[in-house]
Amino acid sequence: MIDDPAFSRLGFGVSGPHAGWAMPRHATEELVRRAVGLGITLFDTGPSYGKGEAERRLGRALQTVPRDKVFVATKAGIGPGGRRDFSAGAVEMSLRASLDRLAMNHVDLLLLHGPAAAEMSDKLIRHLQAFRERGMVRYLGVCGRGGELDAAIDTGAFQAIMAPVNPGLSDTETARLERARAAGLRVLGIEVMAGTTRRRLPRSRSDLWYWARQTRRSLLGTAPAVPVNTPQLGLKWALENGPADALVCLTTRHANLAENARLAALEARASAS
Repeated sequence: MIDDPAFSRLGFGVSGPHAGWAMPRHATEELVRRAVGLGITLFDTGPSYGKGEAERRLGRALQTVPRDKVFVATKAGIGPGGRRDFSAGAVEMSLRASLDRLAMNHVDLLLLHGPAAAEMSDKLIRHLQAFRERGMVRYLGVCGRGGELDAAIDTGAFQAIMAPVNPGLSDTETARLERARAAGLRVLGIEVMAGTTRRRLPRSRSDLWYWARQTRRSLLGTAPAVPVNTPQLGLKWALENGPADALVCLTTRHANLAENARLAALEARASAS
């Protein structure tokens, strides 16, 4: 079980537009620091986002924040070039490279990034546990969508899973997340606002990134059908009804960040820190 005061109810995802051309570096770093000021102290990133650029931006943004005041999660298994490798050696190399980009001596949570059940070998799990013993990682988890999460729960080796949490979840998906929580794992919800509608036309590079993602999902038929039509309603549903301990959201706007923090009732947390 993850027990850390910096594991905030609402997390900030440093990925997508924060990993490249859609968002200037300084703008990403300003949003990260603003998030900390609002009481958002859980941050999620990964080496495959912008070939490591997202990790570098997050590390720079947090340089002036006491390390014990934030909870940083990154991933392994899919590298900066999109290459998939869950061998023990590759995962160790990935973690060490992530620590260099983040300019940190440890991460709080290392998530395997979408492994198949068979890729979570005994050798890999022994290596992951060794990372904890060396102080490189505090907690271990798996990011996924289906049966690989069942396999992760059953190993007893992980303390967290990351999965979509939105009103479009099936009964099977909801039951899986509830089983994880019953087993003592923390559930980090992602794609909380997936399937919701953005009503404005693109007005900036970050707007264009969102528009492109939504268009791609519509064409591929991968956008979940949800009974809410705005991002804020999606977040509100997940906060009130979703089977998650924390929700990782992505935004590029200060006003949306502040509204998300308000919905998650983080004002008192920020004032107390």
